[in-house]
Amino acid sequence: MKVTVIPARALATEHIHAWSALQQASPELCSPFLSPEFTMAVAMARTDVCVGILEQNGRPVGFFPYQHSRLAIGHPVGGLLNDVQGVIVAPGVEWRAMDLVRACGLAAWRFTRARGSQAAWQPFHYARRISAVVDLSDGWSAYADTMRHGVSAQALDRKSRKLERKAGPLRFEPHSDDPAVLRRLMDWKLRRYGSHGYLDAFAVPWVRQLLARIHATQTASFAGMLSVLYAGDEPVAANLGLRSRDVWHYWCPAYDRRFWRCSPGLLLLQRIIQHAGEAGMREVELGGCDEYPYKRVFMNDSRILLEGTVGGVPVIATVDRWRHSSEDWIRHSRLLRPPARRLLRAYRRAKHSLLYGGAAADGRPHGDGRSAPD
Repeated sequence: MKVTVIPARALATEHIHAWSALQQASPELCSPFLSPEFTMAVAMARTDVCVGILEQNGRPVGFFPYQHSRLAIGHPVGGLLNDVQGVIVAPGVEWRAMDLVRACGLAAWRFTRARGSQAAWQPFHYARRISAVVDLSDGWSAYADTMRHGVSAQALDRKSRKLERKAGPLRFEPHSDDPAVLRRLMDWKLRRYGSHGYLDAFAVPWVRQLLARIHATQTASFAGMLSVLYAGDEPVAANLGLRSRDVWHYWCPAYDRRFWRCSPGLLLLQRIIQHAGEAGMREVELGGCDEYPYKRVFMNDSRILLEGTVGGVPVIATVDRWRHSSEDWIRHSRLLRPPARRLLRAYRRAKHSLLYGGAAADGRPHGDGRSAPD
């Protein structure tokens, strides 16, 4: 099999059509993160986005998008903003992860949320996550019937009435094209992001540029969905999601902390799922639920996502596996818990600075590792 590497900005129309056709041929690959439009949106904000094109008999049978660092270490397109990673490949085409990484000229490819259904990643993973999914293939009504009598549904009804009494009638807008609402969402995220020890990614210029570009993209095969919950005339929760033809991804949620007791974020998610089901979406991807257990309230299915390193240079994968094991041990050590929390926060800020930094659209590095004010 031949692999040709090109900058993502150089993708031709025929490449995009072939990529989209491969997505439609496999439901497992229909996440909007695996769409050519997502890769191209990141490529317009950064100069280090590449695509390995897998070819057989002179025609493309697969696409491998990635970011290429100066040390020849590959990362997912968009770094930690990317919730679903993998190779978009035709059914029945055999490929090996190590061969693909080497053919792309990479010393290693570090993945954080690769599709567990792609067997090629299995030998290289050192952690797995459960990604929550809302299966709407039987329609909204069927899903609602299974959830209606749960304790969580009744609690959300009470919170909805409480929020209305406190702030005014609730109104849901599936998509707002107002840039001011997007800025409000990013401001909410900035206020909270640093409290968990992460880089304030929404302060990074290329990230803000990417979100604005995705928000403005509205096509049949890919769109940014800025969903908003209003109480009276004021937005109290918002989410910038991604949509492919039949999959909606719950991506960047935030809410007004003044109303946290009323759970406006959960009330918004409830309405997003209803709208997605009524609009004919097959599923709503909620992302990892290990760190965010509230997603289990809504999920009725799940996917396995993998974290690991494919080492074209084997020592890199060995070091990454040791690093992950050490980080996990420190995190769960009772003896080291207080200093470990500080150490891990510092480590995460440094790591995320590298992932969110790098080559922006103008070729300048972005991201300085600062944490947002509480």
